[in-house]
Parts: sequence; C-alpha cells; structure tokens
Amino acid sequence: MLGATLNLAASFCLLAVAPVSALPPPPPPPGSDCPPKGPNDYDYVVVGSGPGGLTIARRLAEDPDVSVAVVEAGPWSETATDTQSQIPAFDFFYGGKDPADTNPAVEWGFVTTPQKGNNDRSTHYARGKSVGGSSNLNYMAYAHTNQGALSKWASDVGDSAFEYSNAQRLYRKSVHMWAPDNTKRFANATPQYDFTPDAPNAGGPLDVGYANYGQPFATWIAKAMQASGIANVPSFVNGKLMGSAYITATIDPRNAHRDSSATAFGNPPISNLKILNGTLAERVLFNAEKKATGVRVSPAANANSTYTLNASKEVIISGGVFQSPQLLLLSGIGPKDTLDKYSIPVVADRPGVGQNLLDHVYFGVSYRVNVQTTSSLQYGNTSADANSQWATNASGLLSSPGGDYFAFEKVPESLRTSFAEQTLTELAALPSDWPEIQYVSLPAFAGNLESSSAGSPPDGYQYATLLAALNAPSSVGNVSISSSNPRDQPLINPNWLTTQRDIDLVTAGFKRLRQIFGSPAIAPITIGPEYFPGSEANVQTDTQIHEQIKRSFQTMFHAAASNKMGKSSDKNAVVDSSGRVYGVSGLRVVDASAFPFLPPGLPQATVYMLAEKVAEDMKGGR
Repeated sequence: MLGATLNLAASFCLLAVAPVSALPPPPPPPGSDCPPKGPNDYDYVVVGSGPGGLTIARRLAEDPDVSVAVVEAGPWSETATDTQSQIPAFDFFYGGKDPADTNPAVEWGFVTTPQKGNNDRSTHYARGKSVGGSSNLNYMAYAHTNQGALSKWASDVGDSAFEYSNAQRLYRKSVHMWAPDNTKRFANATPQYDFTPDAPNAGGPLDVGYANYGQPFATWIAKAMQASGIANVPSFVNGKLMGSAYITATIDPRNAHRDSSATAFGNPPISNLKILNGTLAERVLFNAEKKATGVRVSPAANANSTYTLNASKEVIISGGVFQSPQLLLLSGIGPKDTLDKYSIPVVADRPGVGQNLLDHVYFGVSYRVNVQTTSSLQYGNTSADANSQWATNASGLLSSPGGDYFAFEKVPESLRTSFAEQTLTELAALPSDWPEIQYVSLPAFAGNLESSSAGSPPDGYQYATLLAALNAPSSVGNVSISSSNPRDQPLINPNWLTTQRDIDLVTAGFKRLRQIFGSPAIAPITIGPEYFPGSEANVQTDTQIHEQIKRSFQTMFHAAASNKMGKSSDKNAVVDSSGRVYGVSGLRVVDASAFPFLPPGLPQATVYMLAEKVAEDMKGGR
C-alpha cells in the first residue's frame, strides 16, 4: 500500500540483493521488440499487457494452433528498475500527486486537467508502462467485489455470467490462493481466512495470499475497528465486503515477490505468444466492412517508422482506462464531433467512448505511535535489517505492502444526519451490501499524499495513518484526446468530488477516521494528539473538513468505465458483455475501462475475472 515513508535515495541501496529464496521468472529480453522480427501475421493482436491483456492473451494461446501478439510500449520492468517492482514495500513508488513523482522508464506520467474538486490543481495519475502494466505499480491488494454490485452488473449488461454465483469461478480461475505463513508473522497478526488454499501445482498462475510480515499497527487498528462497530470478518474474497480483515495481495509468499500479470501470465515463454515490448500501438486498422484487421505500431522510443501487425481473427484492446478510449478515438471510434475536430475518419460514431469515468479517492489522519512502522525504514540500521530479512528469509518489513488491514462499511446513522436529501435518496438506490467508505491501515505518514519520496517527518518518531476512501462515488469524469497524435497524452478529467453526495460521504468518512483513532482500544499506542492534519490546521466544521480533503486527497488509481459495457439499446455503451465494440466487428476491449460502472472495493481482481470471462466467450465462439 502507499508507504510514503521511504526516502527514494535510501531505498535504491536496498535493491542490489536478490533473495536467496527467490523463484524468479526467466530473464526478460532486453531492449525493444520494434521493429517486429519475423512474420507480422497473427490470429489475435492484443494491445496492452496488464491484467486484462496478458490474461486473455495467455488463455487464447493455450491452443497451440493459435498465434497471439501482445503490444506493450514499455520494457520488462526488471530491466528498467532491477528488483524495485518485485519488493512489496516499494509499491508506493510514483504514487504521489506531484507530476514530478514519476519514472518515465516504467510509468506514463499522466497528469489530469485542472480539477475543481482539488482546488483547480492538475494531478499526477500513475499508470504502468512496462510488461505487466499497472500490476507492476499497484498496491497489490486483491479482493472480489460484492455480490450486489455483480448482480447490478449482470442486470445492466444482460448477462448472468456476472452474477457472483457464476463469477466466483472466474475469479478463482486466475489465482493460486496461499494460506498465511504464520511462522513468519507475529502471533497476534494471524489472518482468519475462509477460503481453501490451493494444493501445490494446483490453482491458477497468479499468486494471492498474505504478506509474510503482519504490521504491528494493523493489530491495533483491528481492535479499534471492532470497538467502533466494524466487525472483524475472515476475508474479502467471498463476495462480501462489509467488515474488517487482513487483506489478501498479489504476492508470492515463497519469495516475498510481487506477482503481476507479467510474472503470472507472461511467463514462462511459449512459442505462439509473442510479447512485443517497446512497441507503441498507434491505431486499429479496419477493412471496408468495418472489421478490425490489425494494428499499426511504431517503436515507442521514436516515430520514425511504422509497421502493421495483422490479425486474422480479432484485435483486443487492453490499454487501460485512459489509453483504451484514446486508441479507440485515434482509430475512428467515438463521439463524431471529437473525431471531426481532429480530422479522424469516422468508423463508428459511439458517443460513450471516454465517458462515464468513475474513480475512488482517499485521504487520511495520522498519529505518532509507539509500534514499529515503515517510518523506521528511513534510518540505516532498520533498512539494513529489513533488507537482510527479505533477502534471506522472504520476511520482514520489505515483504509487506504496508497497508495490510482493510475495512468497508456504510456510514453510520449518527453521521448521516447532515446528508442532503438527494444524497440519501441516491445511496438508498444502491444494492444493500454496497459499502460507502473503505478504510486502509497504513503504517506510515501520508500527509497530503504529494510525493512518494517525501517520507515521514525526520524526527525519529514512528508514524501511522488511517485512510478513508470513497467507495460509492457519483462524480462522473471523462477521457478524450488533444490531437490525432498517439504520442500525445490523453486528456484526463476525473471530475473528482464535484457532487453533493461525494462531498457528504467524504466529510463523514473523515469524521469516522477521528472516531476510530479516538477509540480507547487504540489509545495504548498513540503518542500525543492527532499529528495530521492536527489542531493547528483547525479542521472542525463540515466546511473545514471539506477544504482539508480537497487539499489532501489522492486517487486510489481505480478509475473505470470509460468504455462502458452495456446492452445494445444503451447509446452510451461502448462494448457488449463479451467486450465486443459496438459498430464494428473483430474488436474487443478487455480492461477496467469496459466495466459498466465502478464497483466498490479493489478492481484488480475484477479485471482478471473479466479477462477470464471474455477468453472463455471467445473460445466458445461468442
């Protein structure tokens, strides 16, 4: 989870030692695969190598008679950042609001348009640019969404496959579930899981389990949650989100490495699946019948030459919530007025492309505490010890993503009295099991979430934060293009916190953070009064709380639904329930942009589930 504590300069000294317990994938090839080597004719061309793209590519390539190419603009992350992407504790890299908090080698460096809900500021929005996409950068948390959201999904798109009773198999298909290794965790940090761990050599390729280090702060937050009316529950991989629990994560507990779509579905190499890294997709090509026939690509490093990858069967776009709509628009699919503005020939006038964008945001309250947190990684002795534990035993602070205890709830009745009537009406229309606020236990100082290199105050104290996240947003944004040049960044307008409902919910969420931190159950470890925002900030009234949130919130990087899935009768729908793009043939979109809406919780697992579902549809001729 977002660590925001480890000084970047200090952190790189930890990267040189590989864990002796490692089970590494085969070394990735260096350099770029563009221009493509050999024939450029494939059955399927997949654009993007994140959880959507590599999952569907690998499943299609299970048929040895099928050829698949995956187009990825970035490198293999190991060649660009050494072990940085592998160490769970380094998951916070490039997650700050500051546009300078990026690494162009593996991250796109996107910046939003000025946001009214963020004091008219333009904010960095991290997106992965390497084989594995954002699964190399995310906070690794893995959870199914709730049953009610999936029932709504199934109803909205007219496909019962998305009911949880059916989707549960698809969620499970991708993963190998691991029991916690309690020999490496503190005794009072034992997860009470309710799933059946997979036997050796069983389950799917993506490792999901618990970190080999339980944060001491989490054990106290668990007590405070229960004392505040949020029950402890076994897990969030059962279609239920209400309650609090240790979070499962995409970590291989055998070596304490991050598992990503690259490590899970990109390895080991197979001859009929070619991953073309260093290759930029410029546009999808169509024949006279509006069937996708291939993708025009160029070297990501320059635009001096272009090449065509031919797809005899289909093209699948998995570029993510911002670049999938961008590629559709550049290919002539989207709102006609936008296409006309940039002299792009119209292939299909689909007004919903780039619209319906929804996102989760979060913010926090911090205290000094008397238990060890990741704040201690700023200091040499702790850093050396942590590196040794990770390298020799796949354990210790570096084996943990930081935020390891999560909770979900509806805002308690006592805090709903100030909600607008419209807010209450809209929330009542959501499924009854849809949480409104999520909480994340963070053993670190977060502050205004400006930069991953900021660190904790250098005063020798340990810091901890409880974060609250909006899980039922109603502010709708959009994605568009600024030119017909595929190398220009898309225009990203999340439109955060611009509805009264969202303002009501985040204000209540902030109050709830103070209630939980004010619980006697956590008092034994807090030192002094609230440190951030603290008494000097004078954050007391609803207006003051709203202003504090506007200054300090950051995205959870959960944006979705910019190529909305829906029925053919929905003019704003871009794809059907099998990811097929309306208005053309031979083209699908498979990533979070294809969600019909943003479900509560953590979208990573649902992207893998969607890819498994569409792969089965394709193999079945749908």
